Amino acid sequence: MVEEKNSPLSGGIRIAGIRRIIAEKMLDSLSNSAQLSYHATVRADRLVAARKEWLAAGVEVGIEDLILFYVAEALAEFPHFNGTVRDNHIYISDAIDVCVAIDLPTGLVAPALWNIGCKSVAEISEARRDTLERARSGKLTVMEMTGGTITVSNLGLTRVEHFTPILNNGQIAIVGLGRIAARPWAENDGSITVRQAIGVSLTIDHRVVDGSDSGAFLSNIAERIETAAGPS
Repeated sequence: MVEEKNSPLSGGIRIAGIRRIIAEKMLDSLSNSAQLSYHATVRADRLVAARKEWLAAGVEVGIEDLILFYVAEALAEFPHFNGTVRDNHIYISDAIDVCVAIDLPTGLVAPALWNIGCKSVAEISEARRDTLERARSGKLTVMEMTGGTITVSNLGLTRVEHFTPILNNGQIAIVGLGRIAARPWAENDGSITVRQAIGVSLTIDHRVVDGSDSGAFLSNIAERIETAAGPS
């Protein structure tokens, strides 16, 4: 038998370090939960306008900060999405500790922003920027890296519109944000206009929450985005 010296499978890069840890957590998440994703295309005209109003008021706020605020508001009405599953037991949390996915050169991390249900938009923005800076400088705590009751993953700086985010291991839900772009939009009167729109995705553990509740939760977030407001 002749040995194939130039086989495309020879050599290769070993999955190791932080990449291996991430891979193992993803596989564990997929293996130990019944993951199902839902997608919505949401009008974003008011969201874009609201951010400009916050900036004009001297408050450094990003699109993700506003949506984090609306997710926290929605969770107040749908608290059964705010929790974790361990050993076939469901643990719903009173505090809304939202993990934010951050893509670092060393790999993806998702540290928690603590108790954002009690924070203003400006306070959420400050907490997220502080967490991002500490993530980039390698100063995140173990508690931040292992805590959290729900996750938001933002691909808005890419051309991705909808995706199926994988649950942060043990959590019940994760919200995925796509890019904001101008799109043709059918109005209620049948006319066609052009609106800013954002893709919003929701992945849930179907063992814990059902489709009707998931659709209602995603719709609640969508409605809050569509009626976004600046500082009062």
